[in-house]
Amino acid sequence: MDDLDRYTREYLRQYDEGAFEVRIIEARREAVLRSIRKHPHDRVLEVGCGAEPLFSFFSTYRNYTVVEPSDEFVRRARERAMAAGNVAVVHGCLEDVVDRVAGHGPFDFIVLSSVLHEVPDPSKLLWAVRRLCVESTVVHINVPNVRSFHRLLALEMGLIHSLFEPSATEVRFQRHTRFDRRALLDAVRVHGFRALYFETYFVKPFTNDQMDRLLRHGIIDTRVVDGLAAMVKHLPEMGCEMLVEVAIDEASVPDISDA
Repeated sequence: MDDLDRYTREYLRQYDEGAFEVRIIEARREAVLRSIRKHPHDRVLEVGCGAEPLFSFFSTYRNYTVVEPSDEFVRRARERAMAAGNVAVVHGCLEDVVDRVAGHGPFDFIVLSSVLHEVPDPSKLLWAVRRLCVESTVVHINVPNVRSFHRLLALEMGLIHSLFEPSATEVRFQRHTRFDRRALLDAVRVHGFRALYFETYFVKPFTNDQMDRLLRHGIIDTRVVDGLAAMVKHLPEMGCEMLVEVAIDEASVPDISDA
């Protein structure tokens, strides 16, 4: 992103304030853990760990590698890694350190959680991930869903003119790219992957800031939030975020030598 220090401050501020975004982070983490439990994961790579690396929430890996560009998040990850064991933390953007990271592989499972939409060049990141994959590697990618319930409602209310219009949260966190299902699946396909599984998760009717105010003023409580999270079974395309699990498409492997 353009200003990594500002991004880090904004990210940590929502934890300090107990913002609604923390509930989304928890739902996102559980979605990743569900994916991990479904697939072999002796050797795991996490690209962009944020304030709470995933290895803090499960222990059924043999070797775990984190790649993170933020100084503060690297410091926190290394502190936790000392207690966890068998964790290596690499400081940098994956696109810049991919050769170094390859020495920690081969990887069974790679996590790009809330990352692809934030980097200036998603294609460059996907090429780097593709270079680290073997035939058996599963990659989990999650991003915000522009066709979520709350964005569709905003469109019908005339608050936005396009589902792909940047939101206030996207501006604050310097997010570069917006995805719907088709755009996400097209992006992985052109980089030599095939989709194994897709879902959206966590329905919300309003923006994070609006949900936060509703909670703080007691208009809704955590039971409502839990109910909204479960509503995705009735509105399977309208969760506020979406994930795809992918693997190499052996039938259509692109030439990545110059990527």
